[in-house]
Amino acid sequence: MAFDSPAALLGAIREGRQTPAQLAGLLNTSEELLRSIGQDVPNILRELHVVHHSLAFAFLLAAMAGNELSEDQERFFVDTSRAFLLSCDASQVQLAPEKFAEICRKFTELMVAKGRARIAIAPLRSAVQRSRPSPNALTPAHPLLLQCCLLGKFYGLAEDHLYPQGTMRAQFKCLDVVDPKTTGLVVKDFFLYCYYGGMTLVGLKRYSEALDFFLRAFAVPATQVSAIVVASYKKYLLVSLLLHGQVCPIPEYTSQVVQRSIGSWCSEYLEVAKAFSTYEVGKLEQALEKHRSVLEADKNFGFAKQLIPSLSKRVIQRLTQTYLTLSLDDLAVKGGVGDAQAVLLEMIEKGEIHAKISQKDKMVAFPEDGDARVRDLSGGIDLAIDLGAEVESLDESLMTNRTFLQHHVTS
Repeated sequence: MAFDSPAALLGAIREGRQTPAQLAGLLNTSEELLRSIGQDVPNILRELHVVHHSLAFAFLLAAMAGNELSEDQERFFVDTSRAFLLSCDASQVQLAPEKFAEICRKFTELMVAKGRARIAIAPLRSAVQRSRPSPNALTPAHPLLLQCCLLGKFYGLAEDHLYPQGTMRAQFKCLDVVDPKTTGLVVKDFFLYCYYGGMTLVGLKRYSEALDFFLRAFAVPATQVSAIVVASYKKYLLVSLLLHGQVCPIPEYTSQVVQRSIGSWCSEYLEVAKAFSTYEVGKLEQALEKHRSVLEADKNFGFAKQLIPSLSKRVIQRLTQTYLTLSLDDLAVKGGVGDAQAVLLEMIEKGEIHAKISQKDKMVAFPEDGDARVRDLSGGIDLAIDLGAEVESLDESLMTNRTFLQHHVTS
């Protein structure tokens, strides 16, 4: 039976005669009443305890979140939600996952709008811990937390909530998508988790992992192309060029609707990729400038500009396969770099090329990669020595193993 008045609602909550599950059922059948008492919610909440009455708090705050709020009401909602997310009873709020998710979304929306994303991080971390039915379950609070961490530039903190506990980072395994009835998760939450996860890893310059996250966002089954999918594919294109020097093809298992139409939403980015593939830095610079307004609107221009030095290095790497010697001036022109010597020294230090610079005549020599072959041979010898030592150690252990010796002698 649904509650018919705010007084009856408050009385039943404070009496505590129902179990949390029974109270959740009554509150679910009282949706119309909850929507109609938006103005009275603050007064009712002041009569309740945020921990003991966490379930009622969830329904009442969610009712507020669904209405237009005045400035005073927004202030009350933010302050109350913050205290609620930090201290609510996990067992109670997990009975109302959709309501809890509504609170988290509205709280994040208001905090971001007010430029207070950093302050939202601690409550959202708490929300993740209290709302997840299992340690590795993805919840609606995860992408909201990642969003606020990104805005606050806390990439390391965001990384802590990207992967399942107890897994190796190299596995690139995402959090578990469990029954949405237990988490309140919707498809948009998963898309945002992948998108913000990829953005986090870009911030950490872990591009291979970022590529994997962006791929997940547009490779899931879909009947239409959403704005988040398009944004993820644009990032995917840029990261592909930066990491591999080309656009990685879309997997065959991607939905047909995405495969057919995604390119039409990213034509400017595909033109940048085409310019990159010419290995002409000037053409790439022209393409970036031509589509600057689109890239800036997508907040991708700064990241896209990183393609210029990346392409310059790839051009220089190709030159090492074509020329034995080249002047620094020619190298600067062909590679599209200002200070060719500085770029060369950086690439040599990182082992990206093998070259010798003559300061006397300003020439660069690209010897055959004999040093690399020596290193490979040396590495092979070291490996053989290590394997030999392991075999010798194993032989010694077997020779002192009573069971082995008895079997060996008897046979």
